[in-house]
Amino acid sequence: MVDIPLRGELWDNDSADVLRWWGWRDITAPMDIQAALEAAGGDEVTLLVNSPGGDMAVGGEIRSMLRRYKGKTMALFQGFGASAATLAASACNVIRSEPGALLCYHNPSGGAEGDFHEMKRSAQALKNARDCVLEMYEARKGVKSQEELISLMDKNIWISPSQALEYGLIDEVVGLEEPEAEDPAAFVAAAGGRIRLTAAMRRSYQEHVAAERAQAAREEQARRAFARIKALASY
Repeated sequence: MVDIPLRGELWDNDSADVLRWWGWRDITAPMDIQAALEAAGGDEVTLLVNSPGGDMAVGGEIRSMLRRYKGKTMALFQGFGASAATLAASACNVIRSEPGALLCYHNPSGGAEGDFHEMKRSAQALKNARDCVLEMYEARKGVKSQEELISLMDKNIWISPSQALEYGLIDEVVGLEEPEAEDPAAFVAAAGGRIRLTAAMRRSYQEHVAAERAQAAREEQARRAFARIKALASY
């Protein structure tokens, strides 16, 4: 059994590189899951989930990785199991949850600018994205009807693992004896807005990468020059 953590917000690979350089650690990117699955080599894996979600496309990509994995897969919600994180976990053969985990299944959100035509297109696009989410949930056997899932997603509320079990969105609630109470402070801190990844942060990271590459090029140039001098000295 191999444990694979899915912690913090879900970001694309490039954005994750930038945020980690700035010091954030609770981030998961597709490259993390891909590397972990390759290392597992077909052994049974458990996806340990404590994530408020993030990028819907990233959740879908991780879901596809898990669906295509050759070994048996299980997801275990340990803390937060919300939004895009539930999409990633939905491909696992078995989905379990610790009691007290905070689960949320909701509609995708986004922003738009422009006239009323653009607003109408944006609204339709978000509804289509909602339908894509439904397809991922409905791919599992035993989930409630589409109408009931839509009603749940429209509410956009935290639900308990027992409620998720009733909807067929998870398969089992484990460790029911004497669950510990959630830390209210942690709840408030984790349920806030998403990390702000600014253009300035990206530029600083790009400058950092460019400086590292320039230093590596200088070192390589010096190494080659030294090798030529050494070769001439041997004549």
